[in-house]
Amino acid sequence: MKEANSREYIETEVIETDNITIQGKPVLSEKDAAALQPIIKDFMASYAAKPADVTDETWLIEKLQAELPDKPVAEIRAMGQEILQEVARFDENLASVRTACDNGQTKEGWFRDKAQEAAIGISVNDYGAYLQQIDTALSQSNAAMAEAVLTKSGAINMNPNLDGFIAEQQTANSFNQAAALKNSPYRAEVLVPDGEGYGKNSVDIVIRDTRKMTQNIVRRYQLKFGQDAEATARYIQHGDYRGQRVVVPEGQSEGVQHCLDTQRKVSEYIESPDGVRSKPISKERAKRMQEEVQQGKGSPNVSWNSYNTRELAFQIGKQAAFTGVAAAAIGTGFHLASKYIQGEKIDGEEVVATALTTGADAGIKAAATGALKVGVERGLVPVLRGIPNNGLVAIACTGIESAKILGQFADGKISGMEAVDKMGQVAVSTVYGLSWGAKGAAIGAVALSWIPLVGPVIGGFIGGTIGYMAGSKVGSAIYSGAKKIGKVAKSVAKTAWNGVKAGARAIGSGIKSVASTILSWF
Repeated sequence: MKEANSREYIETEVIETDNITIQGKPVLSEKDAAALQPIIKDFMASYAAKPADVTDETWLIEKLQAELPDKPVAEIRAMGQEILQEVARFDENLASVRTACDNGQTKEGWFRDKAQEAAIGISVNDYGAYLQQIDTALSQSNAAMAEAVLTKSGAINMNPNLDGFIAEQQTANSFNQAAALKNSPYRAEVLVPDGEGYGKNSVDIVIRDTRKMTQNIVRRYQLKFGQDAEATARYIQHGDYRGQRVVVPEGQSEGVQHCLDTQRKVSEYIESPDGVRSKPISKERAKRMQEEVQQGKGSPNVSWNSYNTRELAFQIGKQAAFTGVAAAAIGTGFHLASKYIQGEKIDGEEVVATALTTGADAGIKAAATGALKVGVERGLVPVLRGIPNNGLVAIACTGIESAKILGQFADGKISGMEAVDKMGQVAVSTVYGLSWGAKGAAIGAVALSWIPLVGPVIGGFIGGTIGYMAGSKVGSAIYSGAKKIGKVAKSVAKTAWNGVKAGARAIGSGIKSVASTILSWF
């Protein structure tokens, strides 16, 4: 069996594996694909035969009830209604991003603006708290801060010099936030001793270059936080801090420099070689934070008021766009669909063909989602077990949109670069819908991390199957487009990766894993 991350596996036209895996986890086995395809075809044929006076909602509910007879009628009704609502929301978001791009806006800018629009009426802190589920940098900062203010037993640290430890962690945190927003490869770390005590003249903070396997230290810092400039200068004079840069409280650098009267330079921030700086912190502020902690008023978590959420939302949009570029490079699902269709007599369903060519495809998207739901309920797609219905809608709709784009590319209506860009638009609108839709919070970090990974495979399988349901000519064009787009997408992805790989370290583990997995295939 070929490995899922091998170049040969991705580029081969004939699937020779019994199981498709990503990061060692099964996505869709050939056995399950063979069992899922008849369900998709049955749903499409049933929808095509639907009388004109029967609404999509009535048809979908009755079809789901027939396929899942053990489910209560009320549950089936709610399921059908939710699927149709989510399909409408998907189409609305996709139309919005396409209009924005036609008017000269970037898809990343659209994501940023839509996220802020969705957050209207939500406090800045609540908005930041939600983004925190996507951005791992802050959660790591908060964990590090908790470690700084708590003893090993979990009790509040009553050390009178706790403000100094807090200042160190706050300095590192603010630097890492700024570095994440600017896609800097540098990260700051507070050095905590393995034992109970700190060594004399020990380094407080280091800045590492995360591009290196060894996480090379590029700068070392000593923080001295006296009550005033004179006190801080005395602390510095009584130590041997050769090889370390000295950081002092906000407002004290000039006074400390005057007291030292030496060539040693002091600053109020740490700074990486590429110019990223931490925010200065005053002695008074650090002391207030100490008092709040020791009086039981909470841990000094990082506040989202302190940096630009607008830039972070743009970065998340950039990461989402990359998943679309990467998806264009994966033809596995479309290959599987073609494999199980080959040899069959295909009488094109006019309703399906019209939907794919005119864009009036809400009904077949709902039908495709219904088929996927039935497949999941029957255990044919175990990787999607537990994924909410809006997640299934996202996968089915993305697969259908990808099929349409690939068909246009194969027919020469759009170029390869345009096709890849359009798939990026689909990905951005999809991630936005999952993150900010009515059911967004229900998706959770785990689902968001897996949907972009399994989507290109399962969605492609759905899109490819439905393409052939529109007739062999349409299906063959989609399959041909899937084969040809790979080289274009890989070339674009390599370039795009240079712009997002540093930011991936700061974005949620799901999107980071998408990026790292796809790039291992190039």
